[in-house]
Amino acid sequence: MFWDKKCKRCDSKADRQWAFCPHCSAPLKEVKTQDVLQEMDKEFRNMGKMMEIKVPKFMLKPPLKAKGVSITITSDNVSPPKINVQTYGEQKHHHHEHMREEKPVRVPETTEEPETKIQKIRNKQIITLNLPDVKSLEDIEFKQLSQSIEIKAFAGDKAYFKLIPIPSNAMVNNEFKDGVLKIEVVK
Repeated sequence: MFWDKKCKRCDSKADRQWAFCPHCSAPLKEVKTQDVLQEMDKEFRNMGKMMEIKVPKFMLKPPLKAKGVSITITSDNVSPPKINVQTYGEQKHHHHEHMREEKPVRVPETTEEPETKIQKIRNKQIITLNLPDVKSLEDIEFKQLSQSIEIKAFAGDKAYFKLIPIPSNAMVNNEFKDGVLKIEVVK
């Protein structure tokens, strides 16, 4: 029988294989950390079968040096959901040739949001940002994230900052001329 166990804390029905109550999270049986991780791995695989997608096979072991995990699931109602798992935190590089040189951090006296216009034409967006006193493209920093673009532009002791949402996997082109940054986002 599927629901053949009851939680001692909340009296809810539970599957005999479950280690914790789905309603109150109370332990249903005595478990070790490794057992919990194996159970989670098993549940991820079952969810993948139920959703008819392939979940990447990975062993759930406690990370030794990572400080956390980021899981992003994206779906567009046409293709199967995409799952991205990343660790973050303390990471030490053992090979100097793999380390990239960081730019010095600029700290402006004031930061403003630039005047922005967004036009939608079929499958693309044209975004125009007014950046007065910004001299060249070298004074502008772009960071394309999974669902947005982060723009920082510097003009002396002043900075402009704008975060613009974009569709996942969009192609981005930009052009800077006479204090105007033009960005084209194509889905």
